[in-house]
Amino acid sequence: MGLKKWLLFMVIFALSLTIVISLLIYFQAKGPFSEATDKAESYVLENNLLAQVDKTYVYNNTSTFYTVIGSTAKGEKKAYFLPHGKSDEKIMEVNLEEGISEQRAVDLVMKDVKDGKLLHAKLGVEDIGPVWEITYVNAEDNLNYVYLLFDNGEWWKRISNL
Repeated sequence: MGLKKWLLFMVIFALSLTIVISLLIYFQAKGPFSEATDKAESYVLENNLLAQVDKTYVYNNTSTFYTVIGSTAKGEKKAYFLPHGKSDEKIMEVNLEEGISEQRAVDLVMKDVKDGKLLHAKLGVEDIGPVWEITYVNAEDNLNYVYLLFDNGEWWKRISNL
């Protein structure tokens, strides 16, 4: 085998190995979150809190909660907040019709943001109660967090230009 072929083989091999290792690391890192959100979904379904799950994610701020959003057997849209690892915290719930919607929260935050990019909107729990966490990057590529009260959409806290 010539030197060029040997070099080409080594480059392709190294690139393939890098891709395989990267994928393994990604799936290993994602595993605990997937397992935890699966457990949260199973809990709300097995205890008949929700009949259908639409969305589940981790909300992490002063405390960590698993937010599970879905519909009850009666068709009510609800969100349940399951605490992570703290037996003294109780499961909380909100009826989504009793507060502002995710889209309304995003609209309130992004209406004055020019050339910003929304990263996510999450419903979570803080000491003050349920809040929408809206995260975006502004035109200068700075990270921003805005927290709106779920009940009425009032601004609770803002962390700008990180």
